[in-house]
Amino acid sequence: MTSGNPAGSQRRDAGRPRGAAVVAAVLAAVRAELAETGFEGLSVDRVARRAEVNKTTVYRRWPTKEALVAAAMDGLRTDLADSPDTGDLRGDLHALAAPLAEFLSRPEGAALARAALHAGSAQDMAALAAERMSEQASGVFAIAERARERGEWREGADPQQVIFTLVGAILHRVLLEHADPTGTWLDSLVDLVHRGASAR
Repeated sequence: MTSGNPAGSQRRDAGRPRGAAVVAAVLAAVRAELAETGFEGLSVDRVARRAEVNKTTVYRRWPTKEALVAAAMDGLRTDLADSPDTGDLRGDLHALAAPLAEFLSRPEGAALARAALHAGSAQDMAALAAERMSEQASGVFAIAERARERGEWREGADPQQVIFTLVGAILHRVLLEHADPTGTWLDSLVDLVHRGASAR
């Protein structure tokens, strides 16, 4: 008795538990599809084919396109919320903003950001975006506290406004200007925010 699948066509979820490898493959496929088609053209069928899994595997975990994109966002944890301690305020601000700028400079990053802002995807992704923003704000609060201890933080400067300024400017650069948010542009943005937050 022969197998129903030709040799070499085994799917990732065939004959083994649907574990982390399957999840990673599906979320990578979502990001690639978004970069090619945008949220409107996102197809679960194509995601499943690209990830080499059964369509039912996708629907079982993520019943809607919105849930798929939210999971793809959640699967892209960066060091943005880690607030690395570089020893000075400007360095900390740059280290906070650089991973986001680098990700959004890539086609899949910009596509994921556009999908997150899509009117039809609001519920799942808005909740996740709020959670991520909270994590990022916590990172800024840690940066602000260290800067205060060093005498670098300007009295009255709002740490939350700092993250909104950094993240908002980067998103504007990518989504509205369609321009690269890294390199000298990011350096100048960090300089501007640093001057606003610094006591010196």
